[in-house]
Amino acid sequence: MNTKFVVKAMILALCGVIFFGCASKKIDYKTYNGTYQKEEVNSAQDGLRQLKDVPRFNKERRHMAPGFLFTLHHVSDDKLRGRFRANYNGLLKLPYGVRLDVKNKSFKQLKKEVLKAYERFFQKGVRNVTFSIKSRSYFVDIRGLVKKPGRYLVTQKESLDKVIDQAGGLDGNIKDELFSVSLKQKNQSYAVSLNQFYQSDVFNQVFTWTGEDTVFIKRQSESSGGRAIPVVTVMSGVKNPGKNLYQDGASLFYYLNKSGGIHEYTAYDEAYIIRKTDYGLKKIRFNLTKMETIPSVEPYDIIMLNSEKTTPVDKALSRTAQISSILSTLALLLLAL
Repeated sequence: MNTKFVVKAMILALCGVIFFGCASKKIDYKTYNGTYQKEEVNSAQDGLRQLKDVPRFNKERRHMAPGFLFTLHHVSDDKLRGRFRANYNGLLKLPYGVRLDVKNKSFKQLKKEVLKAYERFFQKGVRNVTFSIKSRSYFVDIRGLVKKPGRYLVTQKESLDKVIDQAGGLDGNIKDELFSVSLKQKNQSYAVSLNQFYQSDVFNQVFTWTGEDTVFIKRQSESSGGRAIPVVTVMSGVKNPGKNLYQDGASLFYYLNKSGGIHEYTAYDEAYIIRKTDYGLKKIRFNLTKMETIPSVEPYDIIMLNSEKTTPVDKALSRTAQISSILSTLALLLLAL
């Protein structure tokens, strides 16, 4: 076989690799456009309840509750004049040893029990005893990462952030850390993301306090004990790298914007997502300027943008230098034949 012919064939093959080696590859990951078109919904709360799913306790609004303040009055008995509050356990302590549980009762039922309890003290009956509600406040016992843990009185629809403020505020930085709130109300126990709550625009419409509520705030790792807070981490190429709460259906540009926007020297064609799969970590490369390649962001993804920008001119010069080097080498080979 002619040696020169073989060398020329090698030159043509190498040039083909250089010029056509970057041809489009088959995309083996889910793109954002594809996800949007199929109207797929991703959800990964792993035990944390969505704010929209918090129990409302609508029936409890008609019941008496721990924290309610009542007034009692009788024209001829000074002891039966005053204000009396149901304690955290729902026990209402009234003069002459009268003890009544106010929970799960209507005011009409409770008043009937109060008057019946005082019948034996008055020969003419209890028609001169008046009993009424002074204020409807609810006890909330808040513990954990607050500066002044304790029991506080709140309105029925008091916002959680105001409850936390009553307890001295959060003992930590909500901007830099993840927090969860464990709640026990009546016979239900559940948890929500405090970070998601602060990002919500329905602060005063989320919780319904019942007077038997316990609130415990703690720091939350991204994955701990089956109660995970889904986050997306933007590591490089943006002005404020860090963790962002995963938002169902949000595109990659949402997280870049939340991270302060990208640097002007970012290489748009060298963007990556690092994703944990059943087979280990997977690196997905895509081009920020080609919408059809942008992946659909999933919980716990890590976004990395290349901060070394290479212009088309730089690439052309680099490719020319590569070709010149290869041609020089092959020319020497030809001369040596």
